[in-house]
Amino acid sequence: MRTHPYVVAAWIPLAAGVAVLGAPGRAHAQSADEYVLILLDRSASMGDAAVTGATTPAFWDNAIAAAQNRVQHDKLTLKGDARPARAYAVWTFFDDTCSKCPSNVCGCPNTQKNVKQIWPLAVGDCGTGKGGAYEGSSDMCVFAAGEAGDKMYDQLKNKVLAGLSKQRPGSHNNTPLAESLCYAVERLQMAAHDKPKVLLLETDGGENSSTTPCSGFGSVPLPGDGFNKKQEGWGLTLGSWQETFLRRTIRIGRFPPRPDDPQANAAQEKAAVSFVRGVLLPAEKLPSTLSLHADLHYAVCDPANPSSTPCADTDRSADLPSRELVAKTGPKRPSIHPGELSFFKALVPNLSSSELREFVRVPAASLGTKHKLAGDLDDSGCVDESDLDLMTGKDVWFQRALPPAQAAVRADLNHDGWVNQKDATILLSTWGKGCGKSASKKPPLPE
Repeated sequence: MRTHPYVVAAWIPLAAGVAVLGAPGRAHAQSADEYVLILLDRSASMGDAAVTGATTPAFWDNAIAAAQNRVQHDKLTLKGDARPARAYAVWTFFDDTCSKCPSNVCGCPNTQKNVKQIWPLAVGDCGTGKGGAYEGSSDMCVFAAGEAGDKMYDQLKNKVLAGLSKQRPGSHNNTPLAESLCYAVERLQMAAHDKPKVLLLETDGGENSSTTPCSGFGSVPLPGDGFNKKQEGWGLTLGSWQETFLRRTIRIGRFPPRPDDPQANAAQEKAAVSFVRGVLLPAEKLPSTLSLHADLHYAVCDPANPSSTPCADTDRSADLPSRELVAKTGPKRPSIHPGELSFFKALVPNLSSSELREFVRVPAASLGTKHKLAGDLDDSGCVDESDLDLMTGKDVWFQRALPPAQAAVRADLNHDGWVNQKDATILLSTWGKGCGKSASKKPPLPE
């Protein structure tokens, strides 16, 4: 873990692979109005192609772009007449441990098991004096309210998240989804139990390797993709990871996390799962201060090619036995486990200010527009300010570029389904072409 010379480890991790920071004499006062934890699935299946007939972009690239889009939205979103001060941290999860493969393959012990905080890793990451500040009580970066925090939003989008495109998904099909969700909710609860909290999740599902009390087999899909709160278990398969995760989330106030003692924390987690009869009860309620922004990345399996990636991955069929699920749904099923898709659809309406987006594999023909002159979005024959203005418009910049969003489709110069700095770099590389003497000085890369 990279650290600043004057930063020392002061938190005992909740579990192996949860990297956290602390600083001597750190303040424990909360300075943010709300807390956002970005949780990115880096398991092997996130490297599957997000476009039919092409190797790029992968689901991982879509996940990064979708997270950038969420951060851009936060930058532009006001609560009342002002933008609140928000605290951010970025985590990844995958399981590439020694127990799953030989040490000469995995490079043990330098592997990541379940979740790991990858930003911030030092006080200086929070842009002290530039609209951001490190908060020791949460190990997160607080972005100043109003325009003062703009630089930090841009740093998170364009440096931190964009830089993750170089860190490709892991090489082993081990996905500790349930475990990672529980740790993320615990961290948010510790950071701000009485403040608004947002878990921003990017995943393709496929839970198959969690080991904590939050683990379990997959639940069958919920009828109508909704919870039945009149039933124990709320309609979820009893003992499924979805039900155990909900139990931990609902009972976290009664059995709070214990970051000072990993064994005590595990005991708290187990107690929350097994409290009373060990199942969700009809009268229980989800936390009112927790929100979920979930982006699910998956493909709809082609009946003509049921063995294609990721549709041939049996680990995605996580209920028991997996053969029964495949037999029921046939080859034209979502690559994400149907019970997981149904669970997230049911969960979002039960958490305040939450949202679910589904990014389904798209045909290559739907991405981008070919221009006679690269960067000439309006096809005027000149690459200039009018083209850059079109690209950086509110409804285009950092937005999804798929029909019917025609303006965004025209601005998707690298044909990856998003409009961001990758496209702006192409536009600026042809700046002034075709403009003759009217060409203006090339502007900086837009934020």
